[in-house]
Amino acid sequence: MGESPFLIALSSGLERLERVLLRVWQLLCLLGIVTGLVYAALVSRPLGYACALGSSLFLIWFVIAGNLADRGEAPRSLSGINAAVEALVPWAFLLGIVWSNGPEYALGSWVPPFLFCSSIVTHVARLRLWAPAILGASGALAYPATYWFFVVDRLPPSALGFLLNQPSTQHARSVTLAASGLIGTLLVFGLHSVIVGAESAARERELGGRFRVVRDHSAGATGVLYEGEYCPEGGFSRKVAIRRFHSHVTDHAELLDGFRQAAFHAAQLVHPNIVQVHDFLRTKGAHYLVLEWVDGVSLDALTRTARATRQGLDPELVAYVGLELFAGLAHAHSGALGPDGHPLRVLHRDLSPDGILVSTAGEVKLGGFWVAAALRDFNRQSEGHHGYMAPECAAGTVDERSDLYSAGAIVWELLLGRRRTPGEATLSTEIRPDLTPEWDRFFARAIAHAPEARAESAMELMALLAAVPRRDASATRHDLATLVSHVRASHAARTGGYEALNVDGKGADRG
Repeated sequence: MGESPFLIALSSGLERLERVLLRVWQLLCLLGIVTGLVYAALVSRPLGYACALGSSLFLIWFVIAGNLADRGEAPRSLSGINAAVEALVPWAFLLGIVWSNGPEYALGSWVPPFLFCSSIVTHVARLRLWAPAILGASGALAYPATYWFFVVDRLPPSALGFLLNQPSTQHARSVTLAASGLIGTLLVFGLHSVIVGAESAARERELGGRFRVVRDHSAGATGVLYEGEYCPEGGFSRKVAIRRFHSHVTDHAELLDGFRQAAFHAAQLVHPNIVQVHDFLRTKGAHYLVLEWVDGVSLDALTRTARATRQGLDPELVAYVGLELFAGLAHAHSGALGPDGHPLRVLHRDLSPDGILVSTAGEVKLGGFWVAAALRDFNRQSEGHHGYMAPECAAGTVDERSDLYSAGAIVWELLLGRRRTPGEATLSTEIRPDLTPEWDRFFARAIAHAPEARAESAMELMALLAAVPRRDASATRHDLATLVSHVRASHAARTGGYEALNVDGKGADRG
């Protein structure tokens, strides 16, 4: 199994860093030559020339290594050889100072410890696991070895009394450098762990190479919803809703297959008033459904607002929402065509306010087309929300008129601020005198008890709603968007967050 794109990109980045560090070493060597020559002219000729000579030798190597790396001709062993050369730099400067200015000066110089620590840092940056510890151990040996083999016998008796020249100071330096190297190796261990963990987490959030999980959103009875992104190779991205099915769903092959088949049919419903189904995929042992992301609230939030007014919402606003609902149903019932060119006649079967989404742009979208059908086929019983379910659904008789009844019941609740009781008359003007007679004609065909007394199609109900006096649709849509934003802001003020939408496009937070 090959490396993941994440690790390949990391390896490529480290190769670029290696080339950059070779350039840095070249600049440092040039700086060492210039500094050495200036020091030789102004302060100490032996030390300055020693510094310039050592810098020149190392510059030759780093130029050769840099050119090989830039041309892509570097052998695989170059990285190890370069690490060994870098490890020699602090030693060379320490011994050069001993030779040029004497042991006492070498013990007090800050340059070798700085070079040791700098080398440790560069190895940590390259994620070389044991190199920092080895370099730290090298530095830990350098000072005692230099002290006992080159320094102690050459120190004048008067210098032995200084703390800097005593054995304890050299041992303390050794421990410090060894600890620095060990800390560097532990940092590399930690970085390796973080990178591997991040790569693993990134793999878990990458789905099928096109979708990515961004953050958790909410949970429902059959799955968990994530906010995600559609991110194809083109470089652009689009927000999507990603639903991961719970194991108790995937353990039932018949139920999972029902969801898959229902999602396939729902994916054929491409309409601005229907939540789009993008994909159904299996990856990493889990099943996912990818849906259109709707930034807004469920219609249930607006029905609660209507009930709170004890009067209902503005009739023009309700008429606009109703027209959008029936436009979506018209497409599902007769507008979407199958491969054979015949209407798919997709029924919702479970239409309710919490299955309808209203965006902050004033869009109205029907969601959950695929849920009720899959559950019905698995449970072998009718599905529906009490209070919105057509009377004939209890006997298992369902057709397009059942969806129309549910949508009509939702419009009733928005308009009158309460649910309609079973058997209640459809005369809305008796409850709300400011309504025009067109509303009574609409409800008589939308929520009649007998299916045969109802409208035959969503298009017929749209025509009845279109007769209701109202303003321009764009102005009403703007009013709806304003109401949605107000509802979200009010909910956030009460709870500290906006109303969530669950995996089926339904309000997860009842507030």
